[in-house]
Amino acid sequence: MNQQQQQLQQCIQDCQDTLNKLQSFTNKTQDVRLKSTLTESVHHLDMCVRECQFATKQVP
Repeated sequence: MNQQQQQLQQCIQDCQDTLNKLQSFTNKTQDVRLKSTLTESVHHLDMCVRECQFATKQVP
């Protein structure tokens, strides 16, 4: 694995950690509006992680 791939993998891991924290906040909040916003944020970050995972498969 080259340095670029390692950096991408670290970025993905950092995003997944943030995603897990956001999901935890989402599960704990009772505020309906906040829960909705956090749920949307989790979804968008999850999509970014998936795109980055796809990109890692494209890098030789």
